[in-house]
Amino acid sequence: MMFRLACALLASLLAFPLHGQTTKLRLSLDWVFEGQTSFLHMANYKGYFKDEGLEVQIDVGTGSAGAFQRIMSGVYDAALGDMSSQIEFLSRNPGPLQFQSVYVMYEQIPAAFFALKKSGIRSVKDFPGRVFMESPTGFSRRIWPLLAKAADIDPGSVKWVTASPALRATMLINGDCEIISGFLSIPIDLMTRGVREDEIVTIPVADYGIHYYGNTLLVSQRLIEGNPKAVAALVRAFNRALKEALADPAQSVKYLKQREPLIDEAMELRRFLMVMPGIMTQNARANGLGAIDAARLQKQIDQVSQAYGLANPPTQERLFNARFLPPQPERMPK
Repeated sequence: MMFRLACALLASLLAFPLHGQTTKLRLSLDWVFEGQTSFLHMANYKGYFKDEGLEVQIDVGTGSAGAFQRIMSGVYDAALGDMSSQIEFLSRNPGPLQFQSVYVMYEQIPAAFFALKKSGIRSVKDFPGRVFMESPTGFSRRIWPLLAKAADIDPGSVKWVTASPALRATMLINGDCEIISGFLSIPIDLMTRGVREDEIVTIPVADYGIHYYGNTLLVSQRLIEGNPKAVAALVRAFNRALKEALADPAQSVKYLKQREPLIDEAMELRRFLMVMPGIMTQNARANGLGAIDAARLQKQIDQVSQAYGLANPPTQERLFNARFLPPQPERMPK
């Protein structure tokens, strides 16, 4: 009985914002200011963070590896980062825990491979002998053995060139490679460089059984232990804004335009809509946003560990902390 009362007291303490003071936080995005993260700017401009007693500074990011380092440096309190990258990082850094995921943004990683139709590539079966461009920390080179196995082809049958993600569209157009990878919105980058939409071949990783959690909201262990009420407040505001953005993406992107006047509003709305299937999955619609399924996460841990050659995979408890999630009814998308 006493244990249940203590749990209820803790939940009630986490459920209310800090009164009489404002907690300042710094949050790093996974990448540059784009449509799919416009909801965080909306949360600022509409006062959702302020309602929770928070003042949140949102900055552009440099990928998951950069997100981890920013949190570990102590400069940032939270960031958006990829779950598979987190699995690898925690496996290779088994010391004291530095950060945890507290909310899943992409219930299905919205990633795909891309080629130009003139290459003759239509599926993963057509990859053998082709030149694949990937960044030094990109996901596709590492998960390639799993995809090759799913397609029943030799994983050593492709050729790799390494370059910055900023160059992938240009390299594909110039013929320096034949396959690139990234979010489902990559065709926008190609089209802005003059490629017609009907000339682009998109091959989603989900079509080959890669049903992985993608980007999550990561929070520093320092904040989790030192100010759990602020973490709960951040997650509530994050959930509130994301739900609103999913219900009206066009309205959400207007706040991105307010934050970054030089963006093309129509293009960023389209970018958001292209990756939305990774957020609004069938499971998210049925069971709510933000949470993980233990069996599915374990499968991802096992497969990523196999693909990356990880000898010390992290436990689910080190990866994901569910204590800050709002109740399920509050996480149901509109």
